[in-house]
Amino acid sequence: MKALVKTERGCTDLKLMDIPKPVCPDNGVLLKVRVVAVCGSDIHYYKDLEPMPIPQVMGHEFCGDIVEVGKDVSGWEIGDFVISRVPLYPCGECPECRDGHPERCRSRKSAGLQTQGAYTEYIVSFPNLLYRVPEGVSERMAACCEPSAVCLHAVKRFHVRPEWTVAVSGVGMIGLLTIQFLHIYGVKNIIAIGLDSDAPKRFPIAEKFGAVKTINGQHRSAAEQVLEYTGGRGVDLAIDCVGAVPAIDELFKMMARGGTLGAIGVPGPDARVSVNWNKFVWGSQSVISSFYSAPEDWEELIGYMKDGTLSFEEVFTHDLKLEEWEQVFKNASNPNYVKAVFRPNA
Repeated sequence: MKALVKTERGCTDLKLMDIPKPVCPDNGVLLKVRVVAVCGSDIHYYKDLEPMPIPQVMGHEFCGDIVEVGKDVSGWEIGDFVISRVPLYPCGECPECRDGHPERCRSRKSAGLQTQGAYTEYIVSFPNLLYRVPEGVSERMAACCEPSAVCLHAVKRFHVRPEWTVAVSGVGMIGLLTIQFLHIYGVKNIIAIGLDSDAPKRFPIAEKFGAVKTINGQHRSAAEQVLEYTGGRGVDLAIDCVGAVPAIDELFKMMARGGTLGAIGVPGPDARVSVNWNKFVWGSQSVISSFYSAPEDWEELIGYMKDGTLSFEEVFTHDLKLEEWEQVFKNASNPNYVKAVFRPNA
């Protein structure tokens, strides 16, 4: 079957290759991939900014049709159009797994990173990871349930309150979805922070999703602008969706007394952030990080998709075949780029 593969270290071209079609396990299903979305982490792996086993078929945001059902599987049929949580292989034995948090397992293996991902025609998944796509939900939105669940999980971990003023640094896919979930959870005063390149395309989407103020932090301190906007008080919650140390530094400067920094973005493996600890302690401030999602988040977000509460068709700027991968990976800094999807079987 056709697959898009990273075969070498460094920022080298991906290669279209023929790889073996997976065998459907007795306890799983085989999916024919309809749509797979490009995550920002995939672009980082392509540029070799993060460690990843080589060779690798990336892609962990996807939806597809069941084409084979293992003999030990019940409740699922050939032809079902499904969303799959990322095929995640936790150890099942560590304290985190035993406590019901497989996403925290230090030995876990994930599709698109340690095992075959969805930049290909077929992928294996398992019944406990599957959800039927509700009627009326587009293929592209279905494929993006994974980043949606990540953002919903984070907003819940941050214990947001409607009366808060919240700043979101970064208006890529994660930042935009976080803004929408903040709005769904009743937050009215949302500030979106970006750069020059975000002004043409992403700032208008941020405003449509719920931001009442957009700030360009490229030429003047974002913290200064936020403090001006809030009359010197700062924000109750400052959320990082970038993973860049300078942006995180700015967020610490704009937090109100008693405020929280919410960490979603993932910096490079050697990133270090310096904090004025005296100010942090005297201000009774907090940091809450959030990674991945929990099964209950998926049930909740699929409900939001089903009833139309959550909708983000505006973010899709590229809808391509695998053969057109260069349009994404070599042009991700294009100001008109927000989110791309591939159709491996097109």
